[in-house]
Amino acid sequence: MSIKTLAGQTVYYGLSNIVSKLLNYFLTPFYLGILTRASFGEMSNVYAYIPFANIVLTYGMETAFFRFAKQENKAHVLGTSTISLLISTISITILLLFLREPVINSYTGELAGLTGHPSFYTYIVLLMAFDALTAIPFAQLRLEGRPVRYAAIRVAGILTTIFFNIFFLVICPRLADAGHQWVPGLHNGAGQTGYIYLSNMLGSGLTLLLFLPQIRQIEWKFDPALWKKMIHYALPLIIVGMAGMVNETFDRAWFLPQFLPGDNMEAKKEVIALYSANYKLAILITMFIQAFRLGAEPFFFKQAEGGNPQRVYARIMKLFVVMLCFMFLFVSLYLNIWKVFLRVPFYYQGMKIVPVLLLANMFLGIYYNLTIWFKLTDRTKTGAVITLITAVLAFLLNYWWIPVMGYYGAALATMVCYFVQMVVCYVWGQRYYPIPYHLPKLITYIGLAVATYYVFNWLNAKVLSPGDIYALKPLPLAVATAFFAAYAWFIFRMEKKEFARMPFIGKYIK
Repeated sequence: MSIKTLAGQTVYYGLSNIVSKLLNYFLTPFYLGILTRASFGEMSNVYAYIPFANIVLTYGMETAFFRFAKQENKAHVLGTSTISLLISTISITILLLFLREPVINSYTGELAGLTGHPSFYTYIVLLMAFDALTAIPFAQLRLEGRPVRYAAIRVAGILTTIFFNIFFLVICPRLADAGHQWVPGLHNGAGQTGYIYLSNMLGSGLTLLLFLPQIRQIEWKFDPALWKKMIHYALPLIIVGMAGMVNETFDRAWFLPQFLPGDNMEAKKEVIALYSANYKLAILITMFIQAFRLGAEPFFFKQAEGGNPQRVYARIMKLFVVMLCFMFLFVSLYLNIWKVFLRVPFYYQGMKIVPVLLLANMFLGIYYNLTIWFKLTDRTKTGAVITLITAVLAFLLNYWWIPVMGYYGAALATMVCYFVQMVVCYVWGQRYYPIPYHLPKLITYIGLAVATYYVFNWLNAKVLSPGDIYALKPLPLAVATAFFAAYAWFIFRMEKKEFARMPFIGKYIK
């Protein structure tokens, strides 16, 4: 499997991921326009908890599937992992539904806006269950190199979600206003967040239905001995994922509401809304990282079977970092354009955290690339230790900085934690699985990208647009474009030979 194949599959995965993320991305200004600040904060809090539940529900079985499908009978691995997830998902879903009343009446339930709305909780639980049951079918498509079908199913699910969002939040209220009383729950905007959860549940449900023909072809045979080996490999990945989510989503789910001064629940919900809306502006980097991970994970396991895979991994890392740097500058230099996405002026004040979160996600993406060493060497417990270290650091930094700096402290803590996580993973990995990364170049490209933004930001604040650095004016846009072009010229000069070897664009460079 060549880098050209990886690039092609990443394009497919990237297109499906980008389309689905962008469609969700454009739902955010839609939500900001119809939801109150508190309601958007409640919804953001709910969606911050869902990744934690997904990690528990899948318990590393997806990565274990990739690992053991290359070593064991693939049909047995597929059947064993699917049956395992099916039984555990049904069991946990039943348990969560039994716990509905205690959860929605707790402090967390009140902060998430679930108190008094048991149906909201049911939609969320079923949404998580459907997502867990599609984990292995999606992984099977990735392993078999079928990115087109992967993309079609992924996009179909998100289009369904968007359709029902528009139907419940736009069409139904108009029908209610016209006298059609079959939609009483939506009249005057009541229960809007509940219908958002319902829309997402229906989208995930359709995704599962589209997989039914593929699931029916599975060899329904459970191998206990194989399952024990897979679980032994996968369980540390739960700690890796959970501790990683502490950095990734706990700032919205727990740190901000707990560590912000005061007891005003509505004010805390508004801060969460402000932070979450601006967090969305870092989505271009996270989209690329997710697309890369979807294509890279099966690629790395297959590449490990060949000779000297470390050189290939080092080259991939360099190209990966170059793309991350371009995306960092593309968003940060043009924040005066991206602010249109936020729609409501209240959210503009939080744009100062966007470059910090972009940089944080750069470090996170590099970390994901580095983690291949403990997955290939079966040292998943080491990965758990790394993420536990940074989870403890995240708690300490948020505890220290949020009372002092508010939501900016949460963003800064996220960036520092991802940086530490990246460095520790690199140092530890070089001990057990040395990879000749082009470290001087990587540091130069990242450092220059960050310096380019902050020089532009200083120039914008002092000369180009003093008083309002996010004002949409021609001169700052022209200067931002000049800075971006200068950085692109430098990278091209440094990596001309590398770009000439790339698929698609290489023939033009030659």
